[in-house]
Amino acid sequence: MSAINVPVPNLSAIVPEILTTVLACFLLMFDLFVPKDRKRVVGIVALIGCIFVGAVTAKYINEHIVTFSGMFILDPFSVVLKLLFLLCDVVVILISLRYLEIENVSLGEYYALLIFATVGMMIMASANDLIMVYLGLETMALSVYVLAGFTRMTPKAAEAALKYFLMGVFISGIFLYGIALTYGVVGSTGLPDVSQYITLNGFKNPVLGVAVILIAAGLGLEIAMAPFHFWAPDVYEGAPTSVTAFISVAPKVAAIAALFRIYIEAFNLMAAYWQSILWLVAALTMTIGNVTAVLQNNVKRMLAYSSIAHAGYMLMGILAYNKLGLAALAFYFFAYCLMNIGAFGIVIYLRRQNIVGDNLEDFKGLAQVHPMLALVMVVFLLSLTGIPPTVGFVGKFLLFSAAVEAGFYWLVAIAVLNSVISLYYYFKIAKVMYMENPEVDVPLSAGMGLKVAVFTLGLLTFVLGIYPHPLISLAQRSISSFF
Repeated sequence: MSAINVPVPNLSAIVPEILTTVLACFLLMFDLFVPKDRKRVVGIVALIGCIFVGAVTAKYINEHIVTFSGMFILDPFSVVLKLLFLLCDVVVILISLRYLEIENVSLGEYYALLIFATVGMMIMASANDLIMVYLGLETMALSVYVLAGFTRMTPKAAEAALKYFLMGVFISGIFLYGIALTYGVVGSTGLPDVSQYITLNGFKNPVLGVAVILIAAGLGLEIAMAPFHFWAPDVYEGAPTSVTAFISVAPKVAAIAALFRIYIEAFNLMAAYWQSILWLVAALTMTIGNVTAVLQNNVKRMLAYSSIAHAGYMLMGILAYNKLGLAALAFYFFAYCLMNIGAFGIVIYLRRQNIVGDNLEDFKGLAQVHPMLALVMVVFLLSLTGIPPTVGFVGKFLLFSAAVEAGFYWLVAIAVLNSVISLYYYFKIAKVMYMENPEVDVPLSAGMGLKVAVFTLGLLTFVLGIYPHPLISLAQRSISSFF
């Protein structure tokens, strides 16, 4: 009998995932030995662990490894994304340490769930197979569902978790159906295999066209792109603000990155087909997000609709389908992380005695009470709008330039018009901060972690807007394996 050769996977490709999983499991065990009134120690350990994993992950920036029978790929793009996810973890942990104590939910499993969600996002970033994308998506989603309802005793949190879960289960089924249709036509779920099949046989089979739509719809929930955006405002408002900051950035980036890899590496020869669909989706997403945000007085809901709009902007990077567009997309991932988590950090900063901090009235007179904090919020608002000199302006400029280069002039015109609309509702916040008097005389009190996070993010948002070259270089390096 001949021996069976079992391929041995290259485990060095999944070192970041292994370390992150070990960290999450360790946090669960460590939490058992930490007193109930000292749970922030678990957060500090998680913070140190994320920094360590990030240092190890950075060493793989120049690697290009395909393993697990081609299902998993480690390349500069996936490494840069993993570093971004770990950066999000570090910032979210910093803004959570004191906030969880104020909300009376300072529990060690919160930090473990953050890390487990990161494992799922890392898998999505390196997925070279549709099944692997689904595995990462579900690993991430299960953790995020629990985080959304972490303050489970409040009705809004329970509603947020339930809505998120029900929508997630429904959309997950759609995504699986898209995978099944792809397998039925191609006989494989590997992205290179799908591309090879289309190269040899063309894309005349209408089932493949349906699969392309269903796969995008399956990832559309996490992206919060129209028409799968309805869950976002309620979930963002009901979830703890630190969780809202996390799910508004990291899962969205992971889903867009997965959609990018699927379309570019598997359905690249069908670009004319999916570009026409994505054009409409991007235009609807940014327009619905911005127009609806104008009507909001709750800042968390306003930023939720803003997040929907930014998903539309980021889809332009995939749509452009050129080197500048992909680099702009990678750049915008980091820019969006800095300014959006920073804005939610300000909301947490305003959480004090009997004041949640998420209503527009809570920002009244902030410039009189805490002028530096108001200034930092203005920097975030300028960046979210896309006004220089901020990192958000550079990101939008690169995305719009890529779309113009690809010939999508009307979409760029729609995006510019939407940016003008966003200026109105963003500066509703600036108006009440600088032109109205505070209604309550309760002093602001924030933990050191929150102060470090908010003011560092504000500084980076401004500095990288003036000198964006390091971030541009990193973005260009991340897409080197695609060109």
